[in-house]
Amino acid sequence: MKPWQTRTAKDSAIVTVGMGLSTIFGALSIFAIARFLGPADFGLYVTALAIAVIVTDSLELAISGSIVKFASRADERAAGFIKYGFYLKLILGLGLGLVFWFLSRPLANLLSPELIKPLAVAAWFIPVLFLSRFPRSLLQASRQFLKDTSLEAGTSLFRLLAVIGFYLTGRLTVSSALAAFLLGALVTFLIGSLMVSWKFLKAPITTDTRNHFFSFQKWMTLAYVVAAIHGRIDNPLVLRLSSPETSGLYQAAYRFFMPALQLAAALSLVFAPRFASFPDLKTSREYMFKASRLTLALGLLVLTIIPFARRLVNLIFGADYAGSILPVQILSLGFVAFVAGAPFVAYLIYAANQTKLFLLVNLLQLVLLVSLDFALVPKLGAIGAATATSTTLITVNLLMAALALLDVKKKN
Repeated sequence: MKPWQTRTAKDSAIVTVGMGLSTIFGALSIFAIARFLGPADFGLYVTALAIAVIVTDSLELAISGSIVKFASRADERAAGFIKYGFYLKLILGLGLGLVFWFLSRPLANLLSPELIKPLAVAAWFIPVLFLSRFPRSLLQASRQFLKDTSLEAGTSLFRLLAVIGFYLTGRLTVSSALAAFLLGALVTFLIGSLMVSWKFLKAPITTDTRNHFFSFQKWMTLAYVVAAIHGRIDNPLVLRLSSPETSGLYQAAYRFFMPALQLAAALSLVFAPRFASFPDLKTSREYMFKASRLTLALGLLVLTIIPFARRLVNLIFGADYAGSILPVQILSLGFVAFVAGAPFVAYLIYAANQTKLFLLVNLLQLVLLVSLDFALVPKLGAIGAATATSTTLITVNLLMAALALLDVKKKN
């Protein structure tokens, strides 16, 4: 076995275990919030959180991705790239947070007046999330996956304990549940800051640094703006097109696939620095094919939830969430494709540098999802939302795989 294959297996195991613990703690938090608040308030909680995350991910993910790419090289310019990325996070996080806070009331009036206070709380997420992901980007770039996943798992545990604390004291509301999420992100930054070196602050930021950072990031930013919107837009859309209760039922079903989301994220954490550091196409191609066999096998495991959907929904969420059973079964089909497609997406971004193509595919995904939501949600409610999401995931991930294979064929 080649050295990079041995390291990949080890890193994948570490990340998978760490992400598994984080997923368990995160799922318990969500299940507790959903059960204690009920479908309507849970729908409001998820919508407020989703809107804040859309704003954050639109710009932050591209910056983090750029930091991982340039810091992975470990050359003399790496410190300058890291410093520039940190300053971008700090300035954009604070600026977007203030803008979001001022716009929270009119946005709530557009979607649902009950969102006024939750959105005001969610505004604080934006600067905190920008900063909390910075230490993790450095840990990922240096392949310190044990520290990275330990940090993530510890943060999820803290959030769970905060939710339990609010419930036991009789203070669990939509706003306090959001506060628990906020506190978890703050803890991530504070602890993560102790795990990384801050010597990069002494490095100069040259014109060459800015140009290289922007050259890679510009298409990544646009792609992540679109990806952030299509990844969460169904939350406010379902609320706007139906009701808080329908939104809660759909989001309860979606929560069952957080392990699939976490798994794909964990695999991407391993794939990204690998593809960014491979010296030639042959190594990247070989790695992509091996990784795709792994992710397909993992993706097929998602289907095991179908026969147990009714029992799981009743056990975890209760009888009030009976309308989530069929959406769970429908969503499982889409998440098979989502997990299986992880190495193809990573190849296109980090090996082939096809960030513009990544943008176009994400734009297609946004248009397809929104169109299907408008067509299906008013008639079918949570079932329509699940059908729209599953159809979109299958279509886009098959397209990503086809584009990656075409790129490999063209460069042979």
